Amino acid sequence: MFLAFTLLTLGSALAMAFQKNVIVAGLFLVATFIGVSGLFILLSNPVSAALQIIVYAGAILVLLLFVIMMLNAHEEESPQDDLYLQRYIALGVGGLLLGGSLWFIKQSKLLQSVAERPIDQIAPTSLNEIGAEMLTRHIVSFEMIGLLLLVSMIGAITLVKKRL
Repeated sequence: MFLAFTLLTLGSALAMAFQKNVIVAGLFLVATFIGVSGLFILLSNPVSAALQIIVYAGAILVLLLFVIMMLNAHEEESPQDDLYLQRYIALGVGGLLLGGSLWFIKQSKLLQSVAERPIDQIAPTSLNEIGAEMLTRHIVSFEMIGLLLLVSMIGAITLVKKRL
């Protein structure tokens, strides 16, 4: 099962990245979210799996596709000349970001502390724990995300409507 969910997640993420049509890319994004949700289920964490489907596949993707359809961004772009220098710079920067990310993950104290504990001591996350963390330690982040979503929605409406 792990291999199936991994292949679903990676395959649909790659297909989404190389898709020219943004609507089809959005559908591949749904498949990616479903694969990640399946991986959460295999980790015995059904709350995170349900949140993955409800929040990401349900809300964020619908909002993304709605904005794409409002802005009429699904039209094909005109072909442009290949920018070879830009491609190589992007590959170099991407390689540096990947290498730096892997180095930071390897140096992470959190990852080392989790690796030292036996798997039976790692309990799945409950909905009560998520709610308590979100509304106590992370309340400022929670409010900032709400404000960011509000500003994004106002910006999208402003772009679409010429007169308010």
